[in-house]
Amino acid sequence: MKIYRAAAFAAKIGVHKNTVKAWSLNGKLPARRTPSGHRYYTDADVDRFFGVERDPPELGRTVVYCRVSHRAQGDDLRSQQQAMETFCLGAGLAVDEWLTEIGGGLDFQRPVFRALMERIGKRELGLLLLAH
Repeated sequence: MKIYRAAAFAAKIGVHKNTVKAWSLNGKLPARRTPSGHRYYTDADVDRFFGVERDPPELGRTVVYCRVSHRAQGDDLRSQQQAMETFCLGAGLAVDEWLTEIGGGLDFQRPVFRALMERIGKRELGLLLLAH
């Protein structure tokens, strides 16, 4: 799935980027957001704008999971998120969900990790990206 930054999306649908921003703010055309708050859109948003209906792909959600061991590593966690955001934007990956957690790598009872493993078992995820 191709992704577009707000200005590229605006050019693709033939409106000014400020119009896209206004539509995002008033809910007419909601945007996805990166962890740093940047808006982005997908091919599905282009289709929705032009009224094109396509069968949704059979893929599950795309999820990014970032983890550090201790609260003192908060800066490392933010760095992981930024690196993953840069990678996903560069690779054209539209991320549905960003998960972060603080907890030791050998602690398999971490709540976010446990919930993630359960979702994997139910085959709810199409792509999982892990920061290490």
